[in-house]
Amino acid sequence: MAEAGEGRYEIASVISRSFETISSNLGLFAGLALVLSGLPTFLLNAWLPSFNANVDAAPSVAAAFSMARLGPILAAWLVAVVTGAVLQAALTRATVMHLSGEKPGFAQCLAVGASMILPMIGIGFLLALGVGFAMLLLIVPGIILWLCWSVVVPVYVQEKVGVLEAFGRSLELTRGARWRIFLTMLLVVVGLWLLSIPVGLLTAGIATTGSFLLVALLTAVTSALGSMVSVTVQSCIYVELRNVKEGVAPADLEAIFA
Repeated sequence: MAEAGEGRYEIASVISRSFETISSNLGLFAGLALVLSGLPTFLLNAWLPSFNANVDAAPSVAAAFSMARLGPILAAWLVAVVTGAVLQAALTRATVMHLSGEKPGFAQCLAVGASMILPMIGIGFLLALGVGFAMLLLIVPGIILWLCWSVVVPVYVQEKVGVLEAFGRSLELTRGARWRIFLTMLLVVVGLWLLSIPVGLLTAGIATTGSFLLVALLTAVTSALGSMVSVTVQSCIYVELRNVKEGVAPADLEAIFA
């Protein structure tokens, strides 16, 4: 329940705002997602079959944990962490700019994302650590904690606060609206899952032909789409919360960023 005097968080508003933002900036959003999420995913999935073919089918324990095997995998993981951090900040910035009436640019948003690499990685680490630990105790506390911190990324990107302060702000902004935020993200997850079913069937069929590059391409596009939609919705949740809880219109958010 929202506190007295506050507006009402509207799920429909967040969803419609998200897809209006993506459709109005499809080239930009798809470009950022494909470069920062799709390309690393494609390169990893295209490379893994050849890598596995060049190692022993049943390696010894020492060989399995050698740098020859783990080094390339760790390097690929590190690249994914870095590009994922840049993508989150870049798409968040692009979303808020569009909703404020400005025209986001590829280089501009990419520069914002690149300038926040280390803090964004730190936020991702703390978020995974906190939610992961809560999940080990019970599933529900983990979900609640994730909802409490669901807008920590847009808070950090837009409000230029410290990392720990961003977690506190997210906790404050989501108070009273977490059930609706959960339903919003559930709709997004279900929608992406339904979309993944025919893609998964198509990928499985192509895999039987041995066309690993095509499989890697489909996997990369699916990954990019999921990242694009998820980050955009998360940013629109933040905009909605600022509007209904604090009366801050999207255009006013730009004054904070500037």
